[in-house]
Amino acid sequence: MNSRRRRRLQRFAGLVLLTTLLMVSSTQAQADGCASLQRSIKETYNFSPAKLSEDEKTAKSAAMDRVWDAVKNNRATLLPCLRAAVADRSANSFFRFDGSNLLLSLDPSRESKLALIDAYTQVDLGDVNLRVWVGRLALMGVEGFDVSEASDKWLRFPNAFYFLPEHGAYKVTVDNGALFLFGSMDEAHATPALLKIVSDKSHPGRETALWALMNQATPESLQALKQINPREFSPNAQKSLNALLTGPVLVQPRAQPGNTRQEFVTAFESLLAGNGRAFLDLVSRVPDGEKDVVAVLKPEDLPLVRKVRRRIIANGSQHSIQFYNSFTSILMAFIWKPALTQ
Repeated sequence: MNSRRRRRLQRFAGLVLLTTLLMVSSTQAQADGCASLQRSIKETYNFSPAKLSEDEKTAKSAAMDRVWDAVKNNRATLLPCLRAAVADRSANSFFRFDGSNLLLSLDPSRESKLALIDAYTQVDLGDVNLRVWVGRLALMGVEGFDVSEASDKWLRFPNAFYFLPEHGAYKVTVDNGALFLFGSMDEAHATPALLKIVSDKSHPGRETALWALMNQATPESLQALKQINPREFSPNAQKSLNALLTGPVLVQPRAQPGNTRQEFVTAFESLLAGNGRAFLDLVSRVPDGEKDVVAVLKPEDLPLVRKVRRRIIANGSQHSIQFYNSFTSILMAFIWKPALTQ
């Protein structure tokens, strides 16, 4: 072997050794970082927020901020460690809730969203801000995720309510929250989940689920409602269910609509893109615009209408409920047929 080839082989061997050493060093650094983060998590998240005094909450808040800052300042090393910690179902459930929010803020990937949904589903609802909990899950529902297990948990929680200070201290009840959660989901996820709850005679949220199921306004939900024994529910629910199955009052199309199909489609698409101005302008001009919508839209537009309805209800206010009901009446005018309910 000549000296030039020998030198090349020596340089190559040196590079391989250097690369190996760097990889080992990086792996060791990450392992050390993960161990340090895990210690901080266990030392910090060793409590239930519902059991803390105000002074204790202040102190713990500062400690949690330090954990968040550590991950933010060293994302490359600690983000994988945080992901693994959040995925650990044996960890403190409030940490998993809080940590999943941090994870999503740093990495808004599908994997992070699934981790968040699992953490939100497992957390003790007495420990969290219910408005944040419902609102984030509703947005996940809009994105197409199945949040039905968490929604079921909401219906079982004895203190399922919160207030909206900026909306006149409006009280979001268990029924409202159920509509925000199940209404934001794709009906393919929501309808079977609601039917399962309605069919469970021991479920505390059974009647609330029935109301949500009656609002689904899909052929599948109408057919599912035929399976329900109305005598197992309150007189008010029996009356509404009977009316829906036998002959609901449907929105009638306006003979001379003041808005075109394209105007509605454009407004709906803009709203889904984040700009609701055109939609609100239509609502302002024509308060009973449902009559125009059912006059000019076509059956192929219904998936768009459903997406808009899901997006609006996820906003989570009394105004969202009003709009949701309006879109439900539109959908029902298109899909209700005696053959589906008899």
